[in-house]
Amino acid sequence: MDSERASRNSAVVREVYAAFARRDIPAILAVLSPDVEWVEPENPFNPAAGSKRGEAGFLEWIRIGKETEEVLALDLEQLIAGDDTVAVVGHMRCLAKPTGRTYESDFVHVFSLRDGKISRFQEFFDTYAAGEAFRTSNQAELE
Repeated sequence: MDSERASRNSAVVREVYAAFARRDIPAILAVLSPDVEWVEPENPFNPAAGSKRGEAGFLEWIRIGKETEEVLALDLEQLIAGDDTVAVVGHMRCLAKPTGRTYESDFVHVFSLRDGKISRFQEFFDTYAAGEAFRTSNQAELE
């Protein structure tokens, strides 16, 4: 393992969380590869679910997130770095704005980096808890 590269990539990922906390979207865009793939698990009730590509896809994910969800807590517990991959383990608490319900989940965020830029982000979390928070009574009646 190239510990220097792993350390640089870890610093990039830490900066993404810091920029996210201060809502500094230009700072995040600065470390994204132009062809970045941003992946949140599929879920029929979560508006931000699915895969987005490029800067436009990331900005769409941000727009959807601002409109539909408020991150109440995003606690990073562990960062694990390899040469071109950084995994972050943590816990989150979010508010689903359409329903006013909150959910909590542990998460793992996996970042792939290429030439010091994030080329892929994939999130793993409790999609059932999120889906239940976003699901409206109308959607429940359709099941």
